[in-house]
Amino acid sequence: MINSDMHGSEIKWKRHSSRKAKDAAARLLGYLALGFMLAILISIFAYIIKGGAGAINWNILSTYGNTSEGGLLNGIIGTWELVGMGLLFSLIPGVFGAIYLTQAVSNRHISGAMRLFTDILTSVPSIVIGLFGYLVLVIRFNLGYSLVAGGLALGVMMLPYIMRITEMSFRNIQSEQIMNAYALGADHVNVATRILLPQASAGILSGILLSVSIAAGETAQLLYTASFNSAGLPSGLTHSPVGYLTYFVWNGINQPSAYAHNLAFISAMILIISVTVLIFISKYEDVVGRFLRRVFAPLGAVINRVFIESPPEQGVKGKSKGEKEWKK
Repeated sequence: MINSDMHGSEIKWKRHSSRKAKDAAARLLGYLALGFMLAILISIFAYIIKGGAGAINWNILSTYGNTSEGGLLNGIIGTWELVGMGLLFSLIPGVFGAIYLTQAVSNRHISGAMRLFTDILTSVPSIVIGLFGYLVLVIRFNLGYSLVAGGLALGVMMLPYIMRITEMSFRNIQSEQIMNAYALGADHVNVATRILLPQASAGILSGILLSVSIAAGETAQLLYTASFNSAGLPSGLTHSPVGYLTYFVWNGINQPSAYAHNLAFISAMILIISVTVLIFISKYEDVVGRFLRRVFAPLGAVINRVFIESPPEQGVKGKSKGEKEWKK
């Protein structure tokens, strides 16, 4: 009896030791993988910032140029013009598509096909989107190399990110609240405007910032749709090429001159810092929101006191209390 108890406890101890060893090995592998990824990320940041920080100056940031001379102003402004145009074409369809998927579609086959379409669109190579934009937008619709063509190409790439992240944000809302609204007689429009959009605003913002950060680093589709403008900013929405930072990186690093290499490193540094800030905001929008509210709270209090508060009550003889205190 004693021997059997000792044998059973020994087996339990061995199993416990085996589990602890496996757990320790898994933790070690996880830490090694995390350290490896952090080492790669830090080395990329250090290499890019080391190459760009030493060469950046105000003249480069404030003048137009190409990959061998001048500055980056046309690339900086053109990048965000293209991203803004892409957001203009993708935001409303993405949000409305997510509302349609979560509220209006009763057929699972239709909703499944739409989700499959967005997943496929997410995985389409950017150069394929660029080729499609060149053949359809630049040639077929005669938009030429332009801001509209480049923005549409970026919008096609940004659309699935906004749509799927917005849909996920809508599905995190409690279904009981939505059902109660329908039970009280609300229609799809009221539910979308009074429940879905206000409560999912943080998730929608995350999807927007994530898609913007991805679009800001694209090159292939812009080569086919926006070409490049080294003379300055585009003169119109169509038939006017646009400059962008990724072109400076792509073409400048292949030039033999050191100045072209400096422009490429500075462009890469601006892009990587901008994308990092956008991703940080998208992941920690609640922290950023609290910080901004704390920073701008005094200004808001002053505006509220000066412009919004009601005028002082009238005192005796038609004079306000404020006037009396001022005269004193």
